[in-house]
Amino acid sequence: MALTLRERLARLKEEGGAPPAPAASSAPAPAEDRAEPAAGGADALARLERTMLGAAGEGLSLRERLSRLAAAVPARRERAEVARDPWRVREGDEDGAGFTRAHAILGGDPAEPGFEWDVHAPRRRVPIEELVQGLRVQNAHGEFFRVDERAPLERFHGELPLSRLTASPKDGVRLLTGDDALAGMDLARVAFLDTETTGLAGGAGTAAFLVGLGWVEDDRFVVRQYFMRDYHEEAALLSAVAEDLARFDGLATFNGRNFDVPLLETRFRLNRMRFPLSEAPHLDLLHPARRLWKLRLESCTLQRLERELLGVRREGDVPGADVPHLWFRFIRDGDARGMAKVLQHNRLDILSLAALAALAASWVNDGSAEDPRDVWSLARALDQARDAERSEAAFRRAADDDSSPWRGAALLELARRARRRGATDEEGVALERAAEGGDPRALRQLAIHLEHRRRDPAAALAVASRALEALMAGDGDAVLALDLRRRLARLALKVERLSRAGRARA
Repeated sequence: MALTLRERLARLKEEGGAPPAPAASSAPAPAEDRAEPAAGGADALARLERTMLGAAGEGLSLRERLSRLAAAVPARRERAEVARDPWRVREGDEDGAGFTRAHAILGGDPAEPGFEWDVHAPRRRVPIEELVQGLRVQNAHGEFFRVDERAPLERFHGELPLSRLTASPKDGVRLLTGDDALAGMDLARVAFLDTETTGLAGGAGTAAFLVGLGWVEDDRFVVRQYFMRDYHEEAALLSAVAEDLARFDGLATFNGRNFDVPLLETRFRLNRMRFPLSEAPHLDLLHPARRLWKLRLESCTLQRLERELLGVRREGDVPGADVPHLWFRFIRDGDARGMAKVLQHNRLDILSLAALAALAASWVNDGSAEDPRDVWSLARALDQARDAERSEAAFRRAADDDSSPWRGAALLELARRARRRGATDEEGVALERAAEGGDPRALRQLAIHLEHRRRDPAAALAVASRALEALMAGDGDAVLALDLRRRLARLALKVERLSRAGRARA
């Protein structure tokens, strides 16, 4: 068995004599104090010195050598502790949660580590109740955590007051979506829903650990968040969500038709429950937003829309892609600081969803677009909603804007509508305006009009020739080129026949 330092020093005393107690005065030590230990003890002492100090104390007295050894004991013990627990610790903060960062040292001298990596561990468990003002709710299925916030409708979210929800036009949602099933949808009677989930891929393995609902209640806008602190609280959460959803006439989400609602329906089925609004009218704002604003904004994420249309600027927000990671960290470590930021992220999503829905419904109803890209998008959205009067007004605005890239397309659409009404002269004026820029497609349409409406094949032949020249100088569309060549050949024959007939009559 290995001997302790105390036992090894005692053995040295037995073999070489114990050193006397230190003298009170500074007089030279007696001769016996300077005597060397016996041969066996001297070898053992030298080995011990080399082990602890790296070299034997040659030329020193026994007392001095033992004093050096005694002084080396604390440093030796510290190095032994480092060897047993090779960690260096410092405090830090990451992803909204406080962490202790441990730096591991493996191999080599601690002053010169051979390998190292970082390991994260929470400083302490911080329950959600300490960070967010909410309440524990108990029902027949268990317990979950709920957070309620009530804001007056006069409050602005960005540049839009929440009171616009109660003033939204009754036919605005149908115009926005083109869906007759949403005719008459009242945004003050729908639930605005957004979820935060344990994964972004969906499927039976993905759960909604946070469900947020927003709705108008008297003169307030309520945001209610249902949060499960662990998987066993899911049934209680879903039961409470179902109870609240049952009193609404419809649902509004952002990409909820493809993600949030199917995921919730799956979770309800797994818990032997029924999602109450499966058959209710559902406004999914993602696709109408793309139709209205994609030409101008390109990206139509919720945060891009709220920033550009509402003027909302989020500070310190959690990226949506990080939410599942923060949830699993909360489950593992119990530190809810990251979850507090997720709840704030979800609350802002619901407010932005409600404000954007009110803005979009009013926007299509009032024809509020100003940017040429928005005017063209509005015209197409209203055309899809089969609102002839509003859509034609929007197409005329696009046609009258000489700077609009869609001026020609708008004129062609106006010409098509005039042809359907039998307004030949109006159709011709629109086509002539569209062809002024030399667009081959507009020229082709004008050639058709001249041939079949005005019965002027010679003029049609001239216009078709211009169309082919413009096409060859531009994109060279092979299909359109073939059509124009055939049209030119046929028109040339028709003009020749008419010319012969005219000469014959003469």
